[in-house]
Amino acid sequence: MKRPSCLAHACLITPVLCLVTFACTGGTDGKSPILTEQGGAPAMASGGQSGVTIAAGANSAGASAVAGNAGSGGVAGQMLDGLLIDDFEDGDDLPLIPGGWYGYTDKDNGGLSTLSFTGAADGAVAMNGLGFQSQKSLEVSFTFAKGTLTIDPYVGFGAAIGSDAAPYDLTNYAGISYTYQGGAHRVQVQVSDVTDYDDFGMSLPASSTWKTVTLPFQTFAQEGWGAKASFDLSHVKNIAFAIKGAPGASAGLKIDNLLVTRSTEPATPDMTIRAAAPPADVTLDSIAIDNPLQARAMQYLTRGYNITNWLEEDRFTGFTYDEAFVEKLSAAGFRSLRLPIDLDLYIDSTTGTGSSLAITVSDDLWQILDAFDTWTHAHGLSLTIDYHQYGTLPDVADPDSVQKAVLLWGQVAAHFSNSPREDLFFELMNEPELSFGGTDPTQAEWGAIAERMVAEIRAQDSTHSIIFGDVQWYGIDQLVSRNPLSDANVIYAFHDYEPFIFTHQGASWANLGAAHDLPYPYDATRWSQYYAGLGFNASMESWLLDSLKSYYRDGSRAALRNHIVSAKRWAVAHNVPVICNEFGAYDATSQVADRARYYSDIVGVFEELQIPWQQWFMIMSADGTVIPEYRQALRLDE
Repeated sequence: MKRPSCLAHACLITPVLCLVTFACTGGTDGKSPILTEQGGAPAMASGGQSGVTIAAGANSAGASAVAGNAGSGGVAGQMLDGLLIDDFEDGDDLPLIPGGWYGYTDKDNGGLSTLSFTGAADGAVAMNGLGFQSQKSLEVSFTFAKGTLTIDPYVGFGAAIGSDAAPYDLTNYAGISYTYQGGAHRVQVQVSDVTDYDDFGMSLPASSTWKTVTLPFQTFAQEGWGAKASFDLSHVKNIAFAIKGAPGASAGLKIDNLLVTRSTEPATPDMTIRAAAPPADVTLDSIAIDNPLQARAMQYLTRGYNITNWLEEDRFTGFTYDEAFVEKLSAAGFRSLRLPIDLDLYIDSTTGTGSSLAITVSDDLWQILDAFDTWTHAHGLSLTIDYHQYGTLPDVADPDSVQKAVLLWGQVAAHFSNSPREDLFFELMNEPELSFGGTDPTQAEWGAIAERMVAEIRAQDSTHSIIFGDVQWYGIDQLVSRNPLSDANVIYAFHDYEPFIFTHQGASWANLGAAHDLPYPYDATRWSQYYAGLGFNASMESWLLDSLKSYYRDGSRAALRNHIVSAKRWAVAHNVPVICNEFGAYDATSQVADRARYYSDIVGVFEELQIPWQQWFMIMSADGTVIPEYRQALRLDE
């Protein structure tokens, strides 16, 4: 479940962010903001600020601003309705309101990343970057090194403008504006209500040129791994910039003209409200597949459920989900269980290299798999063992790491080689982009690795069916561009989360944390003329904004169906079965009725095309309840 971001998956790890402060000189030292009221009266740095003029040459304590001089970014004398936090022209570590600038790295949590401010002594803060149409900006350089971190390495910097005891009040403001050049980052407004560092923010892509962004506070959201908190703008402590990246990567970032604004709405609408215009249904001459695997897939792999954010995230410590849960799944009407599990977490030891490489697997793995084998069989559900992880082991640049993944499947296959179950399936590896460390595998590389895994399985087990999905997060377009694998006992999987901006609204890992109330299907009466009306903003990735603008076509059953038809057409042409073993709609900010209509449409398409399905987002409560709207949409009572 990934998109150029999903995109990490719904499973997110909580960082323990310890601030390593370089400098934070602040407080009421008499430093004056470079702001003037309309009419030229000195402005006070307070939540009650009215429209202001950015001016130059007035950066020292007590200096008065002179409207009309050039130099602090943008047009000289430009009237801006907001509060200037810093234009960085004085070069020091103090914002233009009481407070102090600071920097931090991941050092205290085991990381080895570095952060430095241009022109500043080691561990110090100064503003010496070349500005945007001005003399200076805040410029940092950074490198990422993982050390003993269990999460991605990170660095960051910010302006401390308040505290728990004395927060800054930004309730009279609508958003943040600034100009930047350099690496991808996340701007945050940190409030005292958040105590676990899952701060409200918005992610911005890298930009090789200066780019000015205006970000409405209504589009800021938590990332989702921490406790849900209130975004109370009267409780602001810091305005911060968080950066994370791959080990070994390095980059820089420049920030200029940081402003909190009263208005973020563009002068003219940035979207058009259109009448719904779904595409015409494409035709399919036949859906007939006479391969016996098709009947097996239809019998055993439909009405499926994924147990998510458990065994694919961490090593097993106990049964969070047990036989009672499996029994409830069966009673609710589900008939198959896909068990995502990170198999390589259970490699206890490795010896040798190359062709002599050998692994030892922990008995914990067999405890888990045997338990679910027994429970699913007892309660009438099929079982798919899904090798599902996030960059822990395989790396196309490291042959031994790939061989470990291959050998793992040999051991799992040997363990189950004598099982008489016809409804036990081996899924080679979920979404290769998520599962491979280093560089993502190409389609050819992944195909070759998959063939090795199949061969290792078949050396131990010639009976049980194998499930294969392609690159680009099990993308349909990639699957239909390849030929089937050499083994005849393979079922082909794809994932479908279209329309993505609907199914992932509210999902911070997809940079859609603030998106809300997108209807399904598209409904002109519920649409907005403005990005912000649906929780979007003009600084988001272009493909997200393009998806929003084309939603009047794509937010429809016909658009869903037409993409899935291409997978079925490929399956018919090659006489092999296809399944969709991930689809679903995140429930954070969408409406139940919309989600139910989406589920009804997509399951209806699967039924029409005879494609088995397994739903991703867990929709059954701990007591076994599935809400009536979902039960009806998923046909669980039929």
